[in-house]
Amino acid sequence: MGGFSVWEVSEIIIANMTTHRAGWTQDRLLRLFSIGARFFFALTIILLPVRWRIVLSARPALPVYRDYTDFLLFAPDIAMLGTLALWGLTFLLQPRKLHWGRAHVWVPLLGLTLAGWVSLMSSWDPPLSFYHAVRLSLLFLFFLFVVNEVNSPAWVIIPAGLQVLTQSIAAIGQSRLQRDLGLQWAGEYELNPLWEGVSIVGGGSVRFLRAYGLSDHPNILGGCLAFGLVLLFAAFLHQQKRAWRWAILAVFVPGLAGLLVTFSRSGWAAFFAGCVVIVGAEAVKRNAEALKHAIALAVICTAAIIPLIQRDLPFFYGRFNVNSSASAPISRDRGSLLERAYLFDASNRLFVNHALTGVGLGVSPVALKEAYPLFPINYQPPHFTLLAAALETGILGGAFYFLLAILPMLVFFIGRSRFLRDPQVIAGFALLLAVTVVGLFDYYTWLLVPGRLWQWTAWGLWSASLMHHE
Repeated sequence: MGGFSVWEVSEIIIANMTTHRAGWTQDRLLRLFSIGARFFFALTIILLPVRWRIVLSARPALPVYRDYTDFLLFAPDIAMLGTLALWGLTFLLQPRKLHWGRAHVWVPLLGLTLAGWVSLMSSWDPPLSFYHAVRLSLLFLFFLFVVNEVNSPAWVIIPAGLQVLTQSIAAIGQSRLQRDLGLQWAGEYELNPLWEGVSIVGGGSVRFLRAYGLSDHPNILGGCLAFGLVLLFAAFLHQQKRAWRWAILAVFVPGLAGLLVTFSRSGWAAFFAGCVVIVGAEAVKRNAEALKHAIALAVICTAAIIPLIQRDLPFFYGRFNVNSSASAPISRDRGSLLERAYLFDASNRLFVNHALTGVGLGVSPVALKEAYPLFPINYQPPHFTLLAAALETGILGGAFYFLLAILPMLVFFIGRSRFLRDPQVIAGFALLLAVTVVGLFDYYTWLLVPGRLWQWTAWGLWSASLMHHE
Protein backbone atom coordinates (compact mmCIF):
# COMPACT_ATOMS: atom_id res chain seq x y z
CA MET A 1 0.00 0.00 0.00
CA GLY A 2 2.85 2.40 0.81
CA GLY A 3 4.90 1.55 -2.31
CA PHE A 4 5.18 3.29 -5.68
CA SER A 5 2.95 2.46 -8.56
CA VAL A 6 4.40 1.34 -11.89
CA TRP A 7 3.63 4.74 -13.38
CA GLU A 8 5.39 6.56 -10.53
CA VAL A 9 8.48 4.37 -10.89
CA SER A 10 8.51 5.03 -14.64
CA GLU A 11 8.29 8.78 -14.07
CA ILE A 12 11.21 8.67 -11.60
CA ILE A 13 13.37 6.69 -14.02
CA ILE A 14 12.59 9.04 -16.92
CA ALA A 15 13.28 12.10 -14.74
CA ASN A 16 16.64 10.67 -13.66
CA MET A 17 17.57 9.84 -17.24
CA THR A 18 16.64 13.36 -18.37
CA THR A 19 18.66 14.94 -15.54
CA HIS A 20 21.65 12.73 -16.34
CA ARG A 21 21.41 13.57 -20.03
CA ALA A 22 21.13 17.31 -19.27
CA GLY A 23 24.17 17.11 -16.99
CA TRP A 24 26.12 15.21 -19.63
CA THR A 25 25.19 17.79 -22.25
CA GLN A 26 26.22 20.66 -19.95
CA ASP A 27 29.59 19.03 -19.19
CA ARG A 28 30.16 18.46 -22.87
CA LEU A 29 29.27 22.05 -23.73
CA LEU A 30 31.52 23.33 -20.94
CA ARG A 31 34.43 21.33 -22.27
CA LEU A 32 33.69 22.45 -25.83
CA PHE A 33 33.54 26.14 -24.86
CA SER A 34 36.71 25.82 -22.76
CA ILE A 35 38.65 24.21 -25.59
CA GLY A 36 37.27 26.80 -28.01
CA ALA A 37 38.41 29.68 -25.78
CA ARG A 38 41.90 28.19 -25.64
CA PHE A 39 41.95 27.75 -29.41
CA PHE A 40 40.93 31.34 -30.04
CA PHE A 41 43.46 32.56 -27.48
CA ALA A 42 46.22 30.71 -29.35
CA LEU A 43 44.90 32.13 -32.62
CA THR A 44 45.00 35.63 -31.14
CA ILE A 45 48.71 35.25 -30.35
CA ILE A 46 49.49 33.73 -33.76
CA LEU A 47 47.66 36.47 -35.69
CA LEU A 48 48.79 39.27 -33.42
CA PRO A 49 51.05 41.19 -35.89
CA VAL A 50 48.79 40.65 -38.93
CA ARG A 51 47.45 43.90 -40.39
CA TRP A 52 44.51 42.34 -42.28
CA ARG A 53 41.44 44.29 -41.24
CA ILE A 54 37.79 45.11 -41.85
CA VAL A 55 36.90 48.81 -42.03
CA LEU A 56 33.88 49.24 -39.79
CA SER A 57 33.64 52.98 -40.38
CA ALA A 58 35.86 55.21 -42.53
CA ARG A 59 36.56 58.52 -40.78
CA PRO A 60 39.19 60.36 -42.85
CA ALA A 61 40.85 63.37 -41.25
CA LEU A 62 43.65 64.02 -43.71
CA PRO A 63 46.58 64.40 -43.49
CA VAL A 64 46.32 62.18 -40.36
CA TYR A 65 47.03 58.52 -41.17
CA ARG A 66 43.64 56.85 -41.62
CA ASP A 67 44.39 53.96 -39.25
CA TYR A 68 44.44 56.53 -36.45
CA THR A 69 40.88 57.69 -37.14
CA ASP A 70 39.02 54.83 -38.85
CA PHE A 71 37.11 52.24 -36.85
CA LEU A 72 38.80 48.94 -37.71
CA LEU A 73 38.44 45.28 -36.85
CA PHE A 74 41.70 43.36 -37.20
CA ALA A 75 42.27 39.63 -37.54
CA PRO A 76 43.57 39.29 -33.93
CA ASP A 77 40.55 41.35 -32.74
CA ILE A 78 38.21 38.69 -34.14
CA ALA A 79 40.19 35.93 -32.43
CA MET A 80 40.22 37.85 -29.14
CA LEU A 81 36.45 38.37 -29.29
CA GLY A 82 36.04 34.64 -29.87
CA THR A 83 38.19 33.97 -26.81
CA LEU A 84 36.17 36.26 -24.57
CA ALA A 85 32.78 35.10 -25.87
CA LEU A 86 33.50 31.40 -25.31
CA TRP A 87 35.14 32.09 -21.95
CA GLY A 88 32.04 34.01 -20.89
CA LEU A 89 29.85 31.05 -21.85
CA THR A 90 31.88 28.79 -19.56
CA PHE A 91 30.94 31.08 -16.66
CA LEU A 92 27.26 30.75 -17.54
CA LEU A 93 27.53 26.97 -17.48
CA GLN A 94 29.81 26.80 -14.44
CA PRO A 95 29.81 29.92 -12.23
CA ARG A 96 33.08 30.21 -10.35
CA LYS A 97 35.33 32.68 -8.61
CA LEU A 98 37.11 35.14 -10.87
CA HIS A 99 40.75 35.81 -9.94
CA TRP A 100 41.98 39.33 -10.52
CA GLY A 101 45.68 38.60 -10.17
CA ARG A 102 48.10 40.71 -8.18
CA ALA A 103 46.80 44.08 -6.98
CA HIS A 104 49.88 45.98 -8.18
CA VAL A 105 48.80 45.10 -11.74
CA TRP A 106 45.01 44.92 -11.86
CA VAL A 107 44.32 48.02 -9.74
CA PRO A 108 46.27 50.50 -11.91
CA LEU A 109 45.14 48.64 -15.05
CA LEU A 110 41.51 49.07 -14.05
CA GLY A 111 42.28 52.70 -13.18
CA LEU A 112 43.81 53.23 -16.62
CA THR A 113 40.74 51.69 -18.26
CA LEU A 114 38.42 53.98 -16.30
CA ALA A 115 40.62 56.99 -17.09
CA GLY A 116 40.12 56.16 -20.76
CA TRP A 117 36.35 56.32 -20.30
CA VAL A 118 36.58 59.55 -18.31
CA SER A 119 38.60 61.12 -21.13
CA LEU A 120 35.46 61.05 -23.32
CA MET A 121 34.17 64.09 -21.43
CA SER A 122 37.03 66.27 -22.70
CA SER A 123 37.94 64.40 -25.88
CA TRP A 124 38.67 66.32 -29.06
CA ASP A 125 36.99 63.44 -30.92
CA PRO A 126 34.48 61.72 -28.57
CA PRO A 127 33.44 58.90 -30.99
CA LEU A 128 37.08 57.96 -31.50
CA SER A 129 37.71 57.96 -27.75
CA PHE A 130 34.61 55.80 -27.23
CA TYR A 131 35.95 53.32 -29.80
CA HIS A 132 39.27 53.10 -27.96
CA ALA A 133 37.61 52.94 -24.52
CA VAL A 134 35.66 49.88 -25.68
CA ARG A 135 38.93 48.38 -26.88
CA LEU A 136 40.64 49.00 -23.52
CA SER A 137 37.71 47.39 -21.71
CA LEU A 138 37.96 44.29 -23.89
CA LEU A 139 41.70 44.21 -23.28
CA PHE A 140 41.07 44.27 -19.53
CA LEU A 141 38.84 41.21 -19.94
CA PHE A 142 41.57 39.61 -22.03
CA PHE A 143 44.02 40.31 -19.21
CA LEU A 144 41.64 38.53 -16.80
CA PHE A 145 41.43 35.56 -19.16
CA VAL A 146 45.22 35.25 -19.13
CA VAL A 147 45.31 35.51 -15.33
CA ASN A 148 42.60 32.90 -14.83
CA GLU A 149 43.12 30.44 -17.65
CA VAL A 150 46.72 30.51 -18.86
CA ASN A 151 48.11 28.07 -16.32
CA SER A 152 50.85 26.62 -18.51
CA PRO A 153 53.67 28.38 -20.40
CA ALA A 154 52.94 26.14 -23.39
CA TRP A 155 49.67 28.03 -23.91
CA VAL A 156 51.69 31.08 -24.97
CA ILE A 157 55.01 29.62 -26.11
CA ILE A 158 53.59 27.36 -28.83
CA PRO A 159 51.40 30.02 -30.50
CA ALA A 160 54.17 32.61 -30.03
CA GLY A 161 56.52 30.20 -31.80
CA LEU A 162 54.05 29.86 -34.69
CA GLN A 163 53.76 33.64 -34.85
CA VAL A 164 57.54 34.03 -34.95
CA LEU A 165 57.96 31.31 -37.58
CA THR A 166 55.33 32.58 -40.01
CA GLN A 167 56.30 36.23 -39.70
CA SER A 168 60.05 35.58 -39.92
CA ILE A 169 59.65 33.50 -43.09
CA ALA A 170 57.74 36.37 -44.70
CA ALA A 171 60.27 38.92 -43.39
CA ILE A 172 63.31 37.03 -44.66
CA GLY A 173 61.66 36.53 -48.04
CA GLN A 174 60.90 40.26 -48.37
CA SER A 175 64.44 41.17 -47.37
CA ARG A 176 66.04 38.79 -49.86
CA LEU A 177 63.77 39.71 -52.76
CA GLN A 178 63.54 43.39 -51.81
CA ARG A 179 59.83 43.40 -52.58
CA ASP A 180 56.56 42.01 -51.30
CA LEU A 181 55.70 38.33 -51.63
CA GLY A 182 52.28 38.80 -53.20
CA LEU A 183 50.43 37.97 -49.98
CA GLN A 184 48.08 40.93 -50.07
CA TRP A 185 45.16 38.57 -49.31
CA ALA A 186 46.81 38.03 -45.90
CA GLY A 187 47.34 41.73 -45.25
CA GLU A 188 50.80 42.19 -46.75
CA TYR A 189 51.61 45.61 -48.16
CA GLU A 190 52.76 46.04 -51.74
CA LEU A 191 56.42 46.88 -51.14
CA ASN A 192 59.08 48.50 -53.26
CA PRO A 193 62.08 50.28 -51.71
CA LEU A 194 61.94 52.93 -54.44
CA TRP A 195 58.44 54.06 -53.47
CA GLU A 196 57.90 57.05 -51.21
CA GLY A 197 56.51 56.09 -47.80
CA VAL A 198 57.99 52.60 -47.75
CA SER A 199 60.34 52.10 -44.79
CA ILE A 200 63.94 51.72 -45.89
CA VAL A 201 67.49 51.98 -44.59
CA GLY A 202 70.23 53.63 -46.57
CA GLY A 203 73.74 52.54 -47.37
CA GLY A 204 75.63 54.67 -49.83
CA SER A 205 73.24 55.32 -52.72
CA VAL A 206 71.13 52.20 -52.16
CA ARG A 207 67.63 52.14 -50.69
CA PHE A 208 67.25 48.86 -48.79
CA LEU A 209 63.78 47.60 -47.86
CA ARG A 210 63.12 46.90 -44.18
CA ALA A 211 61.08 43.74 -43.64
CA TYR A 212 57.38 44.21 -42.86
CA GLY A 213 56.25 40.58 -42.74
CA LEU A 214 52.45 40.72 -42.63
CA SER A 215 52.47 43.64 -40.20
CA ASP A 216 51.81 47.34 -40.59
CA HIS A 217 55.41 48.49 -40.07
CA PRO A 218 58.90 47.01 -39.57
CA ASN A 219 59.07 48.40 -36.03
CA ILE A 220 55.84 46.64 -35.10
CA LEU A 221 57.11 43.40 -36.61
CA GLY A 222 60.45 43.83 -34.83
CA GLY A 223 58.74 44.22 -31.47
CA CYS A 224 56.44 41.23 -32.00
CA LEU A 225 59.38 39.02 -33.02
CA ALA A 226 61.43 40.24 -30.06
CA PHE A 227 58.67 39.43 -27.56
CA GLY A 228 58.11 35.98 -29.02
CA LEU A 229 61.84 35.25 -29.10
CA VAL A 230 62.20 36.18 -25.41
CA LEU A 231 59.59 33.56 -24.51
CA LEU A 232 61.21 30.99 -26.80
CA PHE A 233 64.62 31.70 -25.26
CA ALA A 234 63.25 31.06 -21.77
CA ALA A 235 61.61 27.84 -22.97
CA PHE A 236 64.82 26.66 -24.64
CA LEU A 237 66.86 27.04 -21.46
CA HIS A 238 64.42 25.11 -19.29
CA GLN A 239 63.06 22.51 -21.69
CA GLN A 240 63.97 19.01 -20.54
CA LYS A 241 62.99 17.13 -23.67
CA ARG A 242 65.62 17.24 -26.40
CA ALA A 243 63.04 17.00 -29.21
CA TRP A 244 61.30 20.14 -27.96
CA ARG A 245 64.62 21.99 -27.72
CA TRP A 246 65.35 21.15 -31.35
CA ALA A 247 61.87 22.34 -32.31
CA ILE A 248 62.43 25.64 -30.48
CA LEU A 249 65.83 26.01 -32.14
CA ALA A 250 64.26 25.48 -35.58
CA VAL A 251 61.99 28.47 -34.88
CA PHE A 252 64.43 30.63 -32.94
CA VAL A 253 67.14 30.90 -35.62
CA PRO A 254 64.89 32.16 -38.46
CA GLY A 255 63.06 34.30 -35.91
CA LEU A 256 66.29 36.04 -34.96
CA ALA A 257 67.15 36.52 -38.63
CA GLY A 258 63.68 38.00 -39.17
CA LEU A 259 64.20 40.38 -36.25
CA LEU A 260 67.50 41.55 -37.72
CA VAL A 261 66.07 42.36 -41.17
CA THR A 262 63.35 44.54 -39.65
CA PHE A 263 66.19 46.91 -38.67
CA SER A 264 64.11 47.82 -35.63
CA ARG A 265 66.43 49.23 -32.99
CA SER A 266 63.72 49.18 -30.34
CA GLY A 267 63.03 45.52 -31.19
CA TRP A 268 66.72 44.68 -30.91
CA ALA A 269 66.96 46.48 -27.56
CA ALA A 270 63.84 44.72 -26.23
CA PHE A 271 65.17 41.30 -27.21
CA PHE A 272 68.55 42.03 -25.64
CA ALA A 273 66.96 43.28 -22.39
CA GLY A 274 64.72 40.23 -22.05
CA CYS A 275 67.56 37.80 -22.70
CA VAL A 276 69.85 39.57 -20.22
CA VAL A 277 67.24 39.11 -17.47
CA ILE A 278 66.87 35.40 -18.24
CA VAL A 279 70.61 34.70 -18.48
CA GLY A 280 71.31 36.87 -15.45
CA ALA A 281 68.80 34.92 -13.37
CA GLU A 282 70.41 31.61 -14.34
CA ALA A 283 73.87 33.01 -13.60
CA VAL A 284 72.78 34.13 -10.13
CA LYS A 285 71.38 30.65 -9.50
CA ARG A 286 74.57 29.13 -10.92
CA ASN A 287 72.46 26.93 -13.15
CA ALA A 288 75.25 25.44 -15.24
CA GLU A 289 72.89 23.39 -17.39
CA ALA A 290 70.82 26.40 -18.46
CA LEU A 291 73.93 28.51 -19.07
CA LYS A 292 75.36 25.73 -21.21
CA HIS A 293 72.20 25.73 -23.31
CA ALA A 294 72.37 29.54 -23.61
CA ILE A 295 75.98 29.40 -24.86
CA ALA A 296 75.13 26.65 -27.34
CA LEU A 297 72.18 28.65 -28.67
CA ALA A 298 74.33 31.79 -28.97
CA VAL A 299 76.99 29.91 -30.95
CA ILE A 300 74.43 28.39 -33.33
CA CYS A 301 72.66 31.71 -33.89
CA THR A 302 75.92 33.58 -34.42
CA ALA A 303 77.04 31.07 -37.05
CA ALA A 304 73.66 31.31 -38.77
CA ILE A 305 73.33 35.10 -38.91
CA ILE A 306 76.93 36.15 -39.65
CA PRO A 307 76.45 35.66 -43.42
CA LEU A 308 73.28 37.77 -43.25
CA ILE A 309 75.03 40.57 -41.36
CA GLN A 310 78.05 40.50 -43.66
CA ARG A 311 75.87 40.79 -46.76
CA ASP A 312 73.92 43.75 -45.40
CA LEU A 313 76.68 45.29 -43.26
CA PRO A 314 76.44 48.84 -44.71
CA PHE A 315 72.76 48.99 -43.77
CA PHE A 316 73.41 47.82 -40.22
CA TYR A 317 76.09 50.51 -40.01
CA GLY A 318 73.43 53.04 -41.01
CA ARG A 319 71.22 52.09 -38.05
CA PHE A 320 74.06 52.76 -35.62
CA ASN A 321 75.63 55.78 -37.35
CA VAL A 322 78.91 53.91 -37.81
CA ASN A 323 81.41 56.02 -39.75
CA SER A 324 78.78 58.81 -39.78
CA SER A 325 76.73 56.77 -42.25
CA ALA A 326 73.48 58.11 -40.81
CA SER A 327 74.45 61.59 -41.98
CA ALA A 328 74.43 60.48 -45.61
CA PRO A 329 71.71 62.15 -47.71
CA ILE A 330 70.05 58.85 -48.57
CA SER A 331 69.71 57.76 -44.93
CA ARG A 332 66.54 58.48 -43.03
CA ASP A 333 67.88 57.42 -39.65
CA ARG A 334 69.12 60.79 -38.52
CA GLY A 335 66.00 62.49 -39.83
CA SER A 336 63.85 59.95 -38.03
CA LEU A 337 65.51 60.74 -34.70
CA LEU A 338 65.10 64.48 -35.26
CA GLU A 339 61.43 63.98 -36.14
CA ARG A 340 60.85 62.01 -32.95
CA ALA A 341 62.46 64.75 -30.89
CA TYR A 342 60.27 67.37 -32.60
CA LEU A 343 57.16 65.25 -32.04
CA PHE A 344 58.06 64.73 -28.39
CA ASP A 345 58.42 68.47 -27.85
CA ALA A 346 55.13 69.28 -29.57
CA SER A 347 53.28 66.55 -27.64
CA ASN A 348 54.77 67.68 -24.35
CA ARG A 349 53.63 71.26 -24.92
CA LEU A 350 50.13 70.01 -25.77
CA PHE A 351 50.09 67.87 -22.63
CA VAL A 352 51.08 70.81 -20.43
CA ASN A 353 48.08 72.75 -21.76
CA HIS A 354 45.68 69.81 -21.14
CA ALA A 355 47.37 67.98 -18.28
CA LEU A 356 44.28 67.56 -16.12
CA THR A 357 41.88 65.93 -18.57
CA GLY A 358 43.98 64.97 -21.60
CA VAL A 359 42.90 65.31 -25.22
CA GLY A 360 40.97 62.04 -25.31
CA LEU A 361 41.88 58.36 -25.50
CA GLY A 362 43.34 57.52 -28.92
CA VAL A 363 42.99 61.11 -30.13
CA SER A 364 46.57 62.43 -29.89
CA PRO A 365 47.22 62.52 -33.70
CA VAL A 366 43.95 64.40 -34.28
CA ALA A 367 44.69 66.78 -31.39
CA LEU A 368 48.15 67.52 -32.77
CA LYS A 369 46.55 68.31 -36.14
CA GLU A 370 44.10 70.72 -34.52
CA ALA A 371 46.74 72.36 -32.31
CA TYR A 372 49.44 72.62 -34.98
CA PRO A 373 47.88 73.07 -38.45
CA LEU A 374 51.33 73.69 -39.90
CA PHE A 375 53.33 70.60 -38.95
CA PRO A 376 56.55 69.62 -40.76
CA ILE A 377 56.19 65.88 -40.04
CA ASN A 378 53.45 63.25 -40.01
CA TYR A 379 50.88 63.51 -37.24
CA GLN A 380 51.30 60.62 -34.81
CA PRO A 381 51.52 60.00 -31.05
CA PRO A 382 54.84 60.71 -29.31
CA HIS A 383 57.26 57.79 -29.41
CA PHE A 384 57.17 57.38 -25.64
CA THR A 385 54.18 55.50 -24.26
CA LEU A 386 54.09 57.24 -20.88
CA LEU A 387 53.78 60.66 -22.55
CA ALA A 388 51.24 59.29 -25.05
CA ALA A 389 49.11 57.86 -22.23
CA ALA A 390 49.29 61.08 -20.20
CA LEU A 391 48.57 63.26 -23.24
CA GLU A 392 45.41 61.28 -24.06
CA THR A 393 44.04 60.39 -20.61
CA GLY A 394 45.41 63.23 -18.49
CA ILE A 395 47.71 63.18 -15.53
CA LEU A 396 45.60 60.55 -13.72
CA GLY A 397 45.77 58.09 -16.61
CA GLY A 398 49.48 58.82 -16.98
CA ALA A 399 49.97 58.08 -13.28
CA PHE A 400 48.24 54.70 -13.63
CA TYR A 401 50.36 53.86 -16.67
CA PHE A 402 53.51 54.84 -14.77
CA LEU A 403 52.52 52.53 -11.91
CA LEU A 404 51.99 49.69 -14.37
CA ALA A 405 55.52 50.23 -15.62
CA ILE A 406 57.30 50.68 -12.31
CA LEU A 407 55.48 48.46 -9.79
CA PRO A 408 56.29 45.11 -11.45
CA MET A 409 59.95 46.14 -11.48
CA LEU A 410 59.86 46.95 -7.77
CA VAL A 411 58.00 43.74 -6.91
CA PHE A 412 60.49 41.68 -8.87
CA PHE A 413 63.61 43.21 -7.37
CA ILE A 414 62.23 43.17 -3.84
CA GLY A 415 61.30 39.49 -4.11
CA ARG A 416 64.09 38.40 -6.44
CA SER A 417 65.54 35.89 -3.95
CA ARG A 418 62.24 33.94 -4.14
CA PHE A 419 61.40 34.58 -7.79
CA LEU A 420 64.76 33.47 -9.19
CA ARG A 421 63.82 29.86 -8.43
CA ASP A 422 60.73 30.04 -10.66
CA PRO A 423 61.41 29.99 -14.44
CA GLN A 424 57.82 31.04 -15.18
CA VAL A 425 58.16 34.20 -13.10
CA ILE A 426 61.50 34.99 -14.77
CA ALA A 427 60.01 34.52 -18.23
CA GLY A 428 56.99 36.68 -17.36
CA PHE A 429 59.19 39.47 -16.05
CA ALA A 430 61.57 39.25 -19.02
CA LEU A 431 58.65 39.62 -21.43
CA LEU A 432 57.22 42.53 -19.47
CA LEU A 433 60.61 44.25 -19.45
CA ALA A 434 60.99 43.75 -23.20
CA VAL A 435 57.59 45.35 -23.85
CA THR A 436 58.47 48.21 -21.51
CA VAL A 437 61.73 48.83 -23.36
CA VAL A 438 59.85 49.20 -26.66
CA GLY A 439 57.55 51.71 -24.97
CA LEU A 440 60.54 53.94 -24.27
CA PHE A 441 61.14 54.39 -28.01
CA ASP A 442 57.81 53.80 -29.75
CA TYR A 443 54.09 54.23 -29.18
CA TYR A 444 52.50 51.12 -30.67
CA THR A 445 52.35 49.24 -27.36
CA TRP A 446 49.98 52.01 -26.25
CA LEU A 447 47.87 52.73 -29.34
CA LEU A 448 48.01 49.97 -31.96
CA VAL A 449 46.43 46.52 -31.83
CA PRO A 450 49.58 44.34 -31.99
CA GLY A 451 51.41 46.35 -29.35
CA ARG A 452 48.40 46.59 -27.07
CA LEU A 453 47.76 42.86 -27.22
CA TRP A 454 51.38 42.06 -26.36
CA GLN A 455 51.37 44.65 -23.55
CA TRP A 456 48.15 43.41 -21.94
CA THR A 457 49.23 39.78 -22.44
CA ALA A 458 52.55 40.57 -20.73
CA TRP A 459 50.75 42.11 -17.74
CA GLY A 460 48.52 39.05 -17.58
CA LEU A 461 51.39 36.56 -17.79
CA TRP A 462 53.37 38.40 -15.14
CA SER A 463 50.39 38.46 -12.77
CA ALA A 464 49.51 34.82 -13.50
CA SER A 465 53.09 33.69 -12.92
CA LEU A 466 53.06 35.31 -9.47
CA MET A 467 49.77 33.61 -8.61
CA HIS A 468 51.14 30.21 -9.60
CA HIS A 469 54.35 30.94 -7.72
CA GLU A 470 52.37 31.37 -4.52
